[in-house]
Amino acid sequence: MLAVLQLASESATPWHWVVVAFTLLGEVLALIFIVRVLERGGAPATTLMWVVVILLAPWFGIGLYYLFPRRLQLRRLKRIAQQQRRWRGGTRGSRTTELLSVREAEAQQEGSLHRLLRGLVPDSVSFGNAVRWLPSGEDFFAAARLAMARAQHFVHIEIYIFRPDPTGLAFLALLESVARRGVAVRLLYDSLGSFSLKARHLAALRKAGGRAEPCLPLLWKRRPFTVNLRNHRKQIIVDGDVVLLGGRNIADEYATDRLGQKHAWFDAMVQIQGPAVADLHHVFLEDWFNATDEDLQDPRFLAGADRKGNECVGAARSGPDGVTKVLWFSVFQVINDARYSLEISSPYLVPPPSMLIALVVAASRGVRVRIFTNGRATEAVVLHQAQRSYYRELVSAGVEIYETIDDYNHAKVLVADNRTVMVGSANFDMRSAHLNFELAVVLPDSPSFARDVLATLDSRALASRRIELGQLRNSRLQRIIDGICRLLSPIL
Repeated sequence: MLAVLQLASESATPWHWVVVAFTLLGEVLALIFIVRVLERGGAPATTLMWVVVILLAPWFGIGLYYLFPRRLQLRRLKRIAQQQRRWRGGTRGSRTTELLSVREAEAQQEGSLHRLLRGLVPDSVSFGNAVRWLPSGEDFFAAARLAMARAQHFVHIEIYIFRPDPTGLAFLALLESVARRGVAVRLLYDSLGSFSLKARHLAALRKAGGRAEPCLPLLWKRRPFTVNLRNHRKQIIVDGDVVLLGGRNIADEYATDRLGQKHAWFDAMVQIQGPAVADLHHVFLEDWFNATDEDLQDPRFLAGADRKGNECVGAARSGPDGVTKVLWFSVFQVINDARYSLEISSPYLVPPPSMLIALVVAASRGVRVRIFTNGRATEAVVLHQAQRSYYRELVSAGVEIYETIDDYNHAKVLVADNRTVMVGSANFDMRSAHLNFELAVVLPDSPSFARDVLATLDSRALASRRIELGQLRNSRLQRIIDGICRLLSPIL
């Protein structure tokens, strides 16, 4: 600072005074933003990172902070979520009471996961559901086409990636035909994940009366929106009767289960009918309101479905707008409750610190922990190196890690003790834990459904190889590379 002042004093040109003013303004703003960073709190490492970046390069650091911390947008999202939940709380209480009274005997035998879900969101658990496992792309798209062909009132879709390739265009044509029958069609797509989806692709659907709206656009409510916050949820709700939910998007690889010419694509979806559909539909209604300011208070959207089966299902969501992360609290509870087995499938393995500890503790007390993820051939180099930086600690504790050899595993699944199952959109990484809006369903006690899921995981394990401790390089250079990639893990 003194050097800048001295340089300016030695020259009478206005340009030098502009440099001085620009530098001084940057230093003042840096102090203001550092105060905001400290007030905001958060993880100590993240806070320290922002302080250092803003001090070293004020204008660069301030620009990043304006885009990344997303304070204005989060305040709006939290306010909207609170309003929506207060309004809908009165419409859902009677249904919850009725459902719980119907299964009073089961409720008395609830385990810790039941109690956690009901303690976080009292109406997030419902009984009397029918659940169907959809492991292949053919299963999912056939179920979606059948449900939409039978639609009489509405089809609501929220998706992360909707690509205008042959699969996506065929899906849009189907939605257009549904809308022309007078069925209300609403498509909510993430603006970044579906960046290739343009207005010309949606013109026919909109002309037929359907709605298609982007979620979290980069210029959102006239303010630059961070690229970091994304709606990663994936679900299709038809007439409040059926929901399809899981990890699949709308694009060729998700329909054909092929990645290019040689590689298989592994993924997973679940179909649910029964009272749980209403709980999951409320997530869409809130997300639609966030994107459009349209509050869908039609009684048809809020009514609960009749009993369709015998399964207990919990709706677990997470996102940066919520005070509690039901999804991740549920994952933590499932891992802690596991007595003899844990099976986890995730395309990325960059676990938050609490999950890493939970996995190590579970393996150390004798639980067989198997994690299925992607190998070097199909994963981005930096991301793969970041996840490999966790392998030594996990494998040393007894965790079994299986990497795909040539195929790509996109399934997001958790199974514990051959009876508790979670299927959804969340990856086992820090982005899904802290930045993405995610959604999953939890079946606390379903041995039959768990058996179907485990059969799929076991068959896919044949295309993977187990990582042994001796395969992990431990040279100084490797530790440096691991440290750098691990440092980047929160933003990968």
